[in-house]
Amino acid sequence: QTVVNDITVQVGRSGRITPLAILEPVALAGSTISKATLHNQTYIDTLELAIGDTVEISKRGDVIPAVEKVIDKNEDGNRTFNLPEECPSCKSKLEVDGAHLFCMNRKCSERNLNSLKFFVGKGQMDIDTLGGKTIEFLFNKEHIKTIPDIYNFDYDLLLNEEGFGEKKIASIKNSITQSKSKPFRYVLQSLGFDDLGPKIAETLIKSGYNSFEKIISLFNTEIENDRKSTRLKSSQTLISYFV
Repeated sequence: QTVVNDITVQVGRSGRITPLAILEPVALAGSTISKATLHNQTYIDTLELAIGDTVEISKRGDVIPAVEKVIDKNEDGNRTFNLPEECPSCKSKLEVDGAHLFCMNRKCSERNLNSLKFFVGKGQMDIDTLGGKTIEFLFNKEHIKTIPDIYNFDYDLLLNEEGFGEKKIASIKNSITQSKSKPFRYVLQSLGFDDLGPKIAETLIKSGYNSFEKIISLFNTEIENDRKSTRLKSSQTLISYFV
């Protein structure tokens, strides 16, 4: 059991809004738990969860921290937490899609930052020298704002920055150079399009769509075949991203 000290709202790379319970740290199954995802508003409403409540938590699958139920309500008068109507990062109006809220602004700073983190992450482009804190630093300094910037930025400009010595900069350059030899499917899946994970990327490539030009041509054909299709929105998004 522990106390919910706060509830924050995160904006994922796809724009999905995820509430996160900030917990009074507590030992559980060999580790200290201080955070747990709350998934969506329905999940929060089912728990009737408010800031300050005492809750019971678990590790689902012995891995994922989860708030299971409220044990005692807070004495501060806090009511069940409601997700905001606006994106906490860019203030755009959030849109409902199924059980979740989404920020649809593709220029949203938090969305873009998380897209960069995903792109360089393990299992994607594996640029391990550009960890989360380094990417945040470069993003906040406006050195890297988009994925192409990762490859175009002159990292020697960081020599006067604290924590960036010659060895670290050389290591970053080396990791970026190595990433250029990654197979195309890794590049494709690392861009983070919805529903385009490793299996779909591999299927596209095995079917002969092994370049951005061929993939864009495929989606252009789908648009022409059925302009009222639900695929239209994702097709236009894909095309606009590359062009």
